[in-house]
Amino acid sequence: MTIHMKKLSVSILVVLQIIAAGCNKADTGVRKAVFSIQPFQLSEDDTPFTRTSVQNGNQFIWADGDTVGIYPNAGAQVYFSMTEGAGASSAEFDGGGWDFKPSATYYSYYPFIGDIYLDRKHIPVHFIGQKQTGTTGISHIGPYDFMYTAPSSAADGMVNFSYKHLCCIIRPRVTLPAGTWTKLAVTAPTAVFATKGYFDLTAETPAIVPTELSEQIQIDLEGITLTEETQFQVYLMSAPVDLNGVEITVSVLNDQKKEFQCKKTPSRAYTSAYIGGLTCSTWTEVPQSMGMIIEDWGNGGSIGGSAE
Repeated sequence: MTIHMKKLSVSILVVLQIIAAGCNKADTGVRKAVFSIQPFQLSEDDTPFTRTSVQNGNQFIWADGDTVGIYPNAGAQVYFSMTEGAGASSAEFDGGGWDFKPSATYYSYYPFIGDIYLDRKHIPVHFIGQKQTGTTGISHIGPYDFMYTAPSSAADGMVNFSYKHLCCIIRPRVTLPAGTWTKLAVTAPTAVFATKGYFDLTAETPAIVPTELSEQIQIDLEGITLTEETQFQVYLMSAPVDLNGVEITVSVLNDQKKEFQCKKTPSRAYTSAYIGGLTCSTWTEVPQSMGMIIEDWGNGGSIGGSAE
């Protein structure tokens, strides 16, 4: 399984070699950086997490086109794109001849946003348009796994960046009968899920500041046609959300426009760098006129019916 940028991992080391054009021995720039990613905390089902790493087989790896943004303490951002190493936990990035100065400090974030003049204090995030392909696909996670590093400086000939996750993962483990399944949503009684927001990369402890909230977080399912009852996992990236003791509804939709619902009550808040499981094996079919069918799933449409 390959995910854009990476898969769930205990840690990743990415050695960054920057070959600066026109540099000579008198140049004092540092051309080597080590990137590490702190682990997600994993919970099975609705219980508090019991492990501080994710099991083997869910390791994050780099993919073609992965790009990180880096800000010096003064000046505009630059970006580094992977040139070699797809499918591995270490990869080479090319900074286009740019190097690190020992006198400066640097911040980094992922995924890169293509605006050189992007305000480092207002880096946008969103959680609309997620789509999982297949019962084992997790390639959709990377573009929504917003991460940051604390300011770093050169030491011992290199710069060390340590990424921290700003988001959590809501991971329903669903058991569904034969059929083609096209949508999944998690709905709360009130608007607690951030659909859009931003974070300040320069803050002492960066966190997502929601600018738009919804009662529901959604994901499209593609290529999921079951020939018999099957259990699989769905991965939704979300800004941290407090669902402790809140009854939520996991809804699935099939290609016949039939909706099925499962009620769950998580036992803790979904904090940053947390993976929380929801086991859903018992479903109630709900007519569209009474359920939570969304007319415009992909674009954050409004909910019909009640979440209670």
